[in-house]
Amino acid sequence: MPAPVNIFIASPSIPVMNWQADADQWVDLNSQVGGNPDFYPLTIKAAYVIGVIYDLCMSVTYLLRTDDARQTTYIPAYGIFASSIDILGRCIRGNSSPTRGSIGDIKAGFKWLASTSYATILDTHILVSTTSHPYQIDELVYFRHFAAHGQATSPLKFTQVDYELLARMPPILANGLERYWKHLLVDENACNNLAQANVLALRSHPVLKSWILFEKDQFCKYHSVEEIFNRFNWTV
Repeated sequence: MPAPVNIFIASPSIPVMNWQADADQWVDLNSQVGGNPDFYPLTIKAAYVIGVIYDLCMSVTYLLRTDDARQTTYIPAYGIFASSIDILGRCIRGNSSPTRGSIGDIKAGFKWLASTSYATILDTHILVSTTSHPYQIDELVYFRHFAAHGQATSPLKFTQVDYELLARMPPILANGLERYWKHLLVDENACNNLAQANVLALRSHPVLKSWILFEKDQFCKYHSVEEIFNRFNWTV
């Protein structure tokens, strides 16, 4: 049977360094999990990214299930959640560097969650509000740095941990990922940026995860990316 879906182009329409070798790796990962051979290499890469983000979100869920989540695992859970925004931003920007650009990537990721026209979004844009605070994008980025670098220091002086913050994120993330997936289906530039993004084809599991998530359920219904990610509940 033909592939049930493919993104807009099979391969980048611009020169991308080492693309053929990368494409062979994506095809190989898909073959390892028995994926449809008609999936484009770029479709497989997109599925890999979605699968990685899903697994990061599952890690957040596990950390928040502990009895002492507020005292012990909440801040690490936020850091892991923010990693999913980082890889999203890397793909949106087409960041080909293996080491540089994390601030730009995570900002782009959060800005995409605000709007598909992410380049016009300011760092001061309020992305999410809890009962205690409206959060600008730069604040969310600073909190990620605080979480990821030993919880030692930050340009912002945090006075408390907001335990509502992660609970507000799943629908925002779900909507942003749905828009990104739909963008890849119709936009050549988005596909080219995905091809350029330095994403290591390390494991077959994220590809398998995506194909499982996207399979028809027992009622022969396909579920959207938004439906899938809206299932996360990070209330503590």
